[in-house]
Amino acid sequence: MNPLVVLPMLAYSVVAVLWQPQVDGHRRGRLLLFIEAIVVIALIELGRLMAGLATPSSTGLRWGAWMLLATGYLYICGRGIVLVRSVLELSVLRLRRDEDRGTGAIEVSRGRAIGVLERAVALTLVLQGQFGALGLVVAAKSIARFKALEDREFAEYFLIGTLTSLLAALLGGIALRTLLPFP
Repeated sequence: MNPLVVLPMLAYSVVAVLWQPQVDGHRRGRLLLFIEAIVVIALIELGRLMAGLATPSSTGLRWGAWMLLATGYLYICGRGIVLVRSVLELSVLRLRRDEDRGTGAIEVSRGRAIGVLERAVALTLVLQGQFGALGLVVAAKSIARFKALEDREFAEYFLIGTLTSLLAALLGGIALRTLLPFP
């Protein structure tokens, strides 16, 4: 993988993880998802245009593969927080975000950490070709929230968030498996 192809997306992933615009409850999830798609498409195209600037050596190609792997993890695990929140903010879902705002900062922080770990585990499982093991991630989260899942509205909120998170990891993992030489 030519490192110049990956460089724009890697730079964006680092910046996006360090400076995350927050989904603020004004039901602008659709706009954030649209802007994110446009930015990612533009960065991929910029990378493709930059690829012609230099011909990498075999060492450069290895660095490019490592950069692509790092970009995948940074984007899926770090930026995934904003993507999942954007989906949960879609006005057509009208989920329990009002109650969510009253949740303490520690609970929100723990939820974000769990989401990052969930996407990291899921992405690793996909990269290893262990697609069936993704069910273990959902099972582990469900066991932890077993009592709370009795509330139907919370169960739907939880399921949509979990499936969105897993979908991001699954799509990112499939893209990485396609671009990188995995056995």
